[in-house]
Amino acid sequence: MIDNKYGSSRNRFMVLCLFFLCWVLILPGTLTAQTSQPPASSAAIMVEIQCKPGTADLWRESFEKETLPAIREAIQKGDAFTNFTYLEAPLPVQDVDFVLLFELKSFASLDTRRLPPHYEVLLRRLGPERFAALEKETGNWEKTVRVSVMRSYKVK
Repeated sequence: MIDNKYGSSRNRFMVLCLFFLCWVLILPGTLTAQTSQPPASSAAIMVEIQCKPGTADLWRESFEKETLPAIREAIQKGDAFTNFTYLEAPLPVQDVDFVLLFELKSFASLDTRRLPPHYEVLLRRLGPERFAALEKETGNWEKTVRVSVMRSYKVK
Protein backbone atom coordinates (compact mmCIF):
# COMPACT_ATOMS: atom_id res chain seq x y z
CA MET A 1 0.00 0.00 0.00
CA ILE A 2 2.82 2.41 0.80
CA ASP A 3 4.52 1.69 -2.54
CA ASN A 4 1.30 2.49 -4.47
CA LYS A 5 0.86 5.80 -2.64
CA TYR A 6 4.52 6.63 -3.19
CA GLY A 7 4.31 5.74 -6.89
CA SER A 8 1.07 7.69 -7.33
CA SER A 9 2.38 10.79 -5.56
CA ARG A 10 5.67 10.48 -7.45
CA ASN A 11 3.76 10.39 -10.77
CA ARG A 12 1.73 13.45 -9.74
CA PHE A 13 4.93 15.23 -8.75
CA MET A 14 6.51 14.41 -12.14
CA VAL A 15 3.43 15.71 -14.01
CA LEU A 16 3.44 18.92 -11.95
CA CYS A 17 7.15 19.36 -12.66
CA LEU A 18 6.50 18.88 -16.38
CA PHE A 19 3.67 21.45 -16.37
CA PHE A 20 5.85 23.91 -14.43
CA LEU A 21 8.77 23.42 -16.83
CA CYS A 22 6.49 23.97 -19.84
CA TRP A 23 5.04 27.07 -18.21
CA VAL A 24 8.49 28.51 -17.45
CA LEU A 25 9.75 27.83 -20.98
CA ILE A 26 6.65 28.94 -22.88
CA LEU A 27 5.37 31.93 -20.86
CA PRO A 28 8.33 34.29 -21.43
CA GLY A 29 8.03 33.74 -25.20
CA THR A 30 4.33 34.57 -25.20
CA LEU A 31 4.58 37.81 -23.26
CA THR A 32 5.36 40.80 -25.45
CA ALA A 33 5.68 44.45 -24.59
CA GLN A 34 2.96 46.84 -25.67
CA THR A 35 4.13 48.67 -28.78
CA SER A 36 2.52 51.00 -31.27
CA GLN A 37 2.65 48.24 -33.91
CA PRO A 38 0.74 45.02 -33.33
CA PRO A 39 2.85 41.88 -33.70
CA ALA A 40 2.78 40.18 -37.09
CA SER A 41 0.15 37.48 -37.17
CA SER A 42 -1.23 34.88 -39.49
CA ALA A 43 -4.05 32.40 -39.56
CA ALA A 44 -3.44 28.92 -38.22
CA ILE A 45 -5.36 25.68 -38.07
CA MET A 46 -4.62 23.28 -35.24
CA VAL A 47 -5.69 19.65 -35.62
CA GLU A 48 -5.57 17.46 -32.51
CA ILE A 49 -5.79 13.72 -33.15
CA GLN A 50 -6.42 11.01 -30.61
CA CYS A 51 -5.97 7.53 -32.03
CA LYS A 52 -7.79 4.40 -30.99
CA PRO A 53 -5.72 2.24 -28.63
CA GLY A 54 -2.87 0.50 -30.43
CA THR A 55 -3.22 2.44 -33.71
CA ALA A 56 -0.98 5.50 -33.16
CA ASP A 57 2.05 3.84 -34.75
CA LEU A 58 0.02 2.86 -37.83
CA TRP A 59 -1.36 6.40 -38.10
CA ARG A 60 2.13 7.96 -37.77
CA GLU A 61 3.63 5.60 -40.36
CA SER A 62 0.89 6.35 -42.90
CA PHE A 63 1.06 10.09 -42.16
CA GLU A 64 4.83 10.26 -42.63
CA LYS A 65 4.74 8.16 -45.81
CA GLU A 66 1.77 9.72 -47.63
CA THR A 67 0.43 12.90 -46.03
CA LEU A 68 3.57 14.70 -44.85
CA PRO A 69 5.15 14.81 -48.35
CA ALA A 70 1.83 16.15 -49.69
CA ILE A 71 1.82 18.89 -47.02
CA ARG A 72 5.39 19.85 -47.95
CA GLU A 73 4.43 20.04 -51.62
CA ALA A 74 1.40 22.20 -50.79
CA ILE A 75 3.65 24.57 -48.80
CA GLN A 76 6.04 24.83 -51.77
CA LYS A 77 3.12 25.72 -54.07
CA GLY A 78 2.33 28.52 -51.62
CA ASP A 79 -1.34 28.99 -52.42
CA ALA A 80 -2.58 28.52 -48.84
CA PHE A 81 -0.08 26.99 -46.41
CA THR A 82 3.03 28.88 -45.35
CA ASN A 83 4.33 26.52 -42.67
CA PHE A 84 3.55 23.27 -40.89
CA THR A 85 4.47 21.87 -37.48
CA TYR A 86 3.86 18.30 -36.36
CA LEU A 87 3.99 17.32 -32.69
CA GLU A 88 3.70 13.83 -31.33
CA ALA A 89 2.19 13.17 -27.87
CA PRO A 90 2.94 16.66 -26.48
CA LEU A 91 2.17 15.63 -22.89
CA PRO A 92 1.63 12.08 -21.66
CA VAL A 93 -1.39 13.09 -19.56
CA GLN A 94 -3.28 14.58 -22.52
CA ASP A 95 -5.78 12.67 -24.61
CA VAL A 96 -3.97 13.68 -27.80
CA ASP A 97 -1.53 11.58 -29.80
CA PHE A 98 -0.68 14.10 -32.52
CA VAL A 99 -1.00 17.85 -33.02
CA LEU A 100 -0.78 19.26 -36.53
CA LEU A 101 -0.39 23.02 -36.87
CA PHE A 102 -0.93 24.52 -40.32
CA GLU A 103 -0.02 28.18 -40.81
CA LEU A 104 -1.96 29.91 -43.58
CA LYS A 105 -1.30 33.01 -45.64
CA SER A 106 -4.48 34.55 -44.30
CA PHE A 107 -7.95 33.82 -43.05
CA ALA A 108 -9.19 34.56 -46.58
CA SER A 109 -8.07 31.09 -47.69
CA LEU A 110 -10.81 29.71 -45.42
CA ASP A 111 -13.54 31.66 -47.22
CA THR A 112 -14.00 29.19 -50.07
CA ARG A 113 -15.13 25.59 -49.76
CA ARG A 114 -12.47 23.32 -51.17
CA LEU A 115 -10.35 20.35 -50.30
CA PRO A 116 -7.40 21.25 -48.10
CA PRO A 117 -4.34 21.84 -50.32
CA HIS A 118 -2.52 18.71 -49.16
CA TYR A 119 -5.62 16.60 -49.94
CA GLU A 120 -5.59 18.03 -53.47
CA VAL A 121 -1.95 16.90 -53.79
CA LEU A 122 -2.78 13.45 -52.39
CA LEU A 123 -5.77 13.07 -54.71
CA ARG A 124 -3.65 13.97 -57.74
CA ARG A 125 -0.80 11.69 -56.61
CA LEU A 126 -2.80 8.64 -55.52
CA GLY A 127 -5.89 8.81 -57.69
CA PRO A 128 -9.48 8.76 -56.38
CA GLU A 129 -9.60 5.09 -55.32
CA ARG A 130 -6.34 5.00 -53.36
CA PHE A 131 -7.08 8.45 -51.86
CA ALA A 132 -10.48 7.24 -50.60
CA ALA A 133 -8.89 4.05 -49.22
CA LEU A 134 -6.20 6.07 -47.39
CA GLU A 135 -8.82 8.40 -45.90
CA LYS A 136 -10.90 5.45 -44.72
CA GLU A 137 -7.88 3.62 -43.32
CA THR A 138 -6.56 6.55 -41.30
CA GLY A 139 -10.10 7.48 -40.25
CA ASN A 140 -10.52 3.98 -38.79
CA TRP A 141 -7.46 4.57 -36.58
CA GLU A 142 -8.68 7.93 -35.26
CA LYS A 143 -10.82 8.07 -32.13
CA THR A 144 -11.30 11.85 -32.09
CA VAL A 145 -10.18 14.74 -34.29
CA ARG A 146 -10.55 18.35 -33.11
CA VAL A 147 -9.94 21.23 -35.50
CA SER A 148 -9.42 24.78 -34.23
CA VAL A 149 -8.93 27.94 -36.25
CA MET A 150 -6.69 30.45 -34.51
CA ARG A 151 -4.41 33.39 -34.99
CA SER A 152 -0.68 32.77 -34.59
CA TYR A 153 1.71 35.55 -33.62
CA LYS A 154 5.28 35.77 -34.78
CA VAL A 155 7.63 36.82 -32.00
CA LYS A 156 10.43 39.03 -33.25
